Amino acid sequence: MNPKKIDQIGCIDIGSNAIKYKQFRIIAGDNQNYSKELETYKRIPIRLGTDAFRKGKIRKKTINKLTESLDELVSNLDSKKINLIGGFATSAMRSASNGSEVCQHLNAKLNLNIHLLSGDQEAQLLNDLSNSFPADGSYLFVDVGGGSTELFYKNSSNVMFKSLNLGAVRIYLEKDHLSEWQDLEAFLASLGHIKNIVGVGGNVRSLISIINDDINNSVSKKSLNACLLSLVKLSKKEKIENYNFSSDRADIIESAGKIFLRIMDILDKASLRAAPWSICDALVQKYINENYANSGVNDFSSSEDA
Repeated sequence: MNPKKIDQIGCIDIGSNAIKYKQFRIIAGDNQNYSKELETYKRIPIRLGTDAFRKGKIRKKTINKLTESLDELVSNLDSKKINLIGGFATSAMRSASNGSEVCQHLNAKLNLNIHLLSGDQEAQLLNDLSNSFPADGSYLFVDVGGGSTELFYKNSSNVMFKSLNLGAVRIYLEKDHLSEWQDLEAFLASLGHIKNIVGVGGNVRSLISIINDDINNSVSKKSLNACLLSLVKLSKKEKIENYNFSSDRADIIESAGKIFLRIMDILDKASLRAAPWSICDALVQKYINENYANSGVNDFSSSEDA
């Protein structure tokens, strides 16, 4: 039987640096096996972290802009019969005093199903990615976002995870704190012998794309350090022109790299690779597993995250 495309599913990620939307086509294969294929990716450049980390709340002006942008997105989806399963908000909303209120407003106004994830919930979603790798204790999974960094480690007998208020936007705005860096060091010191760091998200993919022609190849600490030293010499305009970065990637990319480099300093022999995966993929895969028979193994082979 030829694979048959049966449904379209969408998911919204309200992050600290941008709003991202992913749309997947669900594909039915033989023996009632189901997989997903990335169909649409959209990025809305609204940096909630500026409000949350500087002001401690999301300003009314920003809420209005966010509401208008999501309203336009949802209206287009309704016309195409997309099954919008909802989405999630992360570090900026967690840090904002009115973050929960903003999520409730969006859900009521636009009939969405946005969940405000705790740091631990966000970190535990990395478990879905880890299932695609050997559980031999040599892998550490790291998601460096705009406002927070999530880490996940698993071996044959133990699972450990951590969420830290260290993110690319926080560092760029000089809102990171020494205690968070110390917590990062303490967590890493408690792990086994890590050989492979698997980075999640657009920041690490952008960094590795500068170093390697093939984004699937690993990079060393030396290579990452050289990359960051070259980036710091460039203006924002030059980074956009040379590497095709979005404007809101170009000004924070070194800050994201600083976190990965610190992790590699501590885990001295570990190499860094990028996963073709994001938290949106995990939530969509979970939905498939719960709503389609025999969905099979987690499928994180085709994705993009910027």
